[in-house]
Amino acid sequence: MDDPWGISGPDFVVLYIALLGAALLVRLIVSAVVASRALRADPVQPGPPPTVYQLAFLAGGPDRAVDAAIAALVERGQLRVNSYKQVSQAGTRPIEPLERAVADVAQLKTTATIRAQVRGSAAMRALEEGLEQRGLLVPAAAKRQARTFGLVLQLAVLVLGVARLVNGISLGRPVGILVFLVLIAAVLTFVAAVRRSKTGARQPSAAGQRLLGQARSASSGPVPAGMLAGGVLLGGAAAAVALGGWSMYPDEEISAALTPPMTSFGGGGSSGGSSCSSSSCSSGSSCGGGGGCGGGGCGG
Repeated sequence: MDDPWGISGPDFVVLYIALLGAALLVRLIVSAVVASRALRADPVQPGPPPTVYQLAFLAGGPDRAVDAAIAALVERGQLRVNSYKQVSQAGTRPIEPLERAVADVAQLKTTATIRAQVRGSAAMRALEEGLEQRGLLVPAAAKRQARTFGLVLQLAVLVLGVARLVNGISLGRPVGILVFLVLIAAVLTFVAAVRRSKTGARQPSAAGQRLLGQARSASSGPVPAGMLAGGVLLGGAAAAVALGGWSMYPDEEISAALTPPMTSFGGGGSSGGSSCSSSSCSSGSSCGGGGGCGGGGCGG
């Protein structure tokens, strides 16, 4: 009896396993090569010195940028923190776009909730686009192209397996092992499709990493607060949080109050809470200024 496609069931199973492994390996190699080239690309465009929120995005993505904005507003007294670790407006509405986006959602909300609500804001998109246009972020198109290639490759392997499976069933051949392999191919294709649909975290380019390194080096040196070093404003709580996270906020109680729990998924309702100063968390006291608290078968 002639073998379908001129290849026996067991031989096709071996070939298909090899194809599954090869497709996965090629996807990994292509992703690594594209990422490496994107990181090395250095098309830096001239422009003004980076803002503290651009530095924050380079250091820790959109969440770090939100944290830096919260830190700036708390320090200036435009936000305050109550004893329930909730942030609310306490002063004039800020002018800077990201700060304004943060202040607009800060209605007795936790840091985690504010992060979640500001990530997709117009101000955050503008911040991200500005960094990419200057060549400080790895282009999103490069990663998307690599993932599209991986999806197409994985889909081709799946289609080949399905075609052989249908052919084997029509000829009454045992296809138990091939069914299992096709299911694996379907799962890998689904994973590839999901990965392509997600942008993922943006990485600094080589130029972005250099800029971030210069800012960190300058901020650790003998530079007075508020001075410019390497084109970067280093002074203030916002800069400290931008480069080092909430652990670098100058007030430990505020830092503890504003640092989201590791397991937090956001939250913060509208329940009332007493406010507190940076030196106490007694109920009823108000925050002032910048203060806060703390088978059988083959392959057809």
